[in-house]
Amino acid sequence: MRISTAQIYSLSLNQMNSALNDVTKLTIMNASQKQVNSPSDDPAGMGRIVELSGYGNSLTGYIDNCGVALDYLGTADDVLGTASETITAALELAEQASTETYTDEELDMMALEMQGYLDALYAIANTQVGSDSIFAGDDTGDNAYEMGLGVTLSNDALAASDFVSLTGEVDDTVAVRFTSSGTVGTDALDYEYSTDGGDTWTSATLAAGDTVLDLGDAQVELAASTAVTAADDDGGGSLFYLRPACVYTGSAKAMSVGISESTSVDMNSVGSDIFGGVDPSTGQAYGSPNLFETLSDCIVHMQNGDSEAVAQCLEDLGDCHETVETGAADIGARENKITYTQTSLSLVKSLTTNSISSIEDADATQLVVELEQANYVYEAVLSTSSSIMSMSLLDYI
Repeated sequence: MRISTAQIYSLSLNQMNSALNDVTKLTIMNASQKQVNSPSDDPAGMGRIVELSGYGNSLTGYIDNCGVALDYLGTADDVLGTASETITAALELAEQASTETYTDEELDMMALEMQGYLDALYAIANTQVGSDSIFAGDDTGDNAYEMGLGVTLSNDALAASDFVSLTGEVDDTVAVRFTSSGTVGTDALDYEYSTDGGDTWTSATLAAGDTVLDLGDAQVELAASTAVTAADDDGGGSLFYLRPACVYTGSAKAMSVGISESTSVDMNSVGSDIFGGVDPSTGQAYGSPNLFETLSDCIVHMQNGDSEAVAQCLEDLGDCHETVETGAADIGARENKITYTQTSLSLVKSLTTNSISSIEDADATQLVVELEQANYVYEAVLSTSSSIMSMSLLDYI
């Protein structure tokens, strides 16, 4: 069999390229410490790696969601603990004011202290994590509460449904009473209002056919056909108190976040369910128990020296305290659920990472041996090819 010089060169070159390819492949593996660096290295293994990596990335997203949710819920849990302590102090103060043993001046000082408790709870209800309100539901961009107007009634002559709208602003309680009887929207009605606790009164007239009471910086619209009677010195007749109120401006639905493929959890809370306040869509107070409205009413009754009404607020305030405690317990339960889920996901993530490693990572010791062998083979091929290619007919003459 005749072997030409061209065949010798071709075969030698093929052997050198094959040996060099082995060295290059093992060098890349040694540098990356991975035995699968491209689909061609192990198509089936690469497919499994891609699948497991995608699953691992989804687990990472859920674990991150758990961390964020725990930040929100942990903050809410802490501030509701402070809120509970504040309500306890308010309960003690209301209990004192309901005993009918204090002067009007002392009750005024108690009302000022109760206002401080209300302000503290208002600040708690507007707590934020970063720029997100934790009690505003899924409308996290703004404060959960803003200051508006509300009404306190001291008898049954008027009902909350008789008030259509409250506009403007007041710095303190404005007492309003009718001095004539009739029907709103039909009769001309005389009324008066006081901004200094009843020391001085400003008289005005609601014209026939009109339904809006002008109280200076604020206006109150009453429902047409509302029957009113002249107030008397014993607290009877149609009278009410216009005062600042906490208006809920958040959403009625909490912000939910996925913590696993099939599980979502509320990461914040709806403030009106915990603190109450005024519904901006209707202008009416949320149903009882309503913490903010109860405290606001209690302040007015203290200012008026009405110990009996304060006693009723005391009972309502106890119900409000239970509502806040229930809200805190619900948040704690969500925290526990997320913590357990996060722990489980972290374990699965670790197992997934180990599975990827078992397919992808190279055995460093074996790789060094194989690389040495490949280098030896490559050097042998180079040496042999060099010897063969350097021979000619002159070597046999």
